[in-house]
Amino acid sequence: MIKGARILLRPVQDKDWPTIEDWGRDKDALWGSYQRFQLDHLPLLRQAYQETGLLKRESGFLLVETIQDQEVIGFVRYSLIPFPDADMSYPEIGFGIPKVSARGKGYGRDAVNLLVEYLFAGYPVERIIAFTDRENSSAQRLMQGLGFQQEGTLRHSTFRDGRWRDMLIHSILRIEHDLNINKGEQNE
Repeated sequence: MIKGARILLRPVQDKDWPTIEDWGRDKDALWGSYQRFQLDHLPLLRQAYQETGLLKRESGFLLVETIQDQEVIGFVRYSLIPFPDADMSYPEIGFGIPKVSARGKGYGRDAVNLLVEYLFAGYPVERIIAFTDRENSSAQRLMQGLGFQQEGTLRHSTFRDGRWRDMLIHSILRIEHDLNINKGEQNE
């Protein structure tokens, strides 16, 4: 469990499946408006949960739970990417706040920040990356607000809603993250 001031990140438990299945019934909830929706996503997620608990050294899917209400409102995920050097994997991250009433309250930012802190503290990685749909300005602002920089565009790299879409790649280096933490401590 990774605890912040308002939320905690925790592994999925059996009791969480009704919530996850509710999210899976709505095209825009589980993966969000900017992700490809396919009917097999939820069964594949359930199968992975049964096999690994959705938590391995190389990847993880954690739920975002509010501390005050103990309500599950979203998720974060990470996967170690062995590219371009298989000996130097680094995390690619993603997030979602499927609980509509919890959106726009900073929970996504808190969750991604906790995940980034966890990954830099627990893994010997130099960088963390995230992809956003070119049209997803909210996610782009969140990434930039946490110190991620846009590195480039992957043109026509994902298929959603009947068309090819561009993805933007964002990254933060360990030193940039450390500088952001030091700035925050100086401002307190």
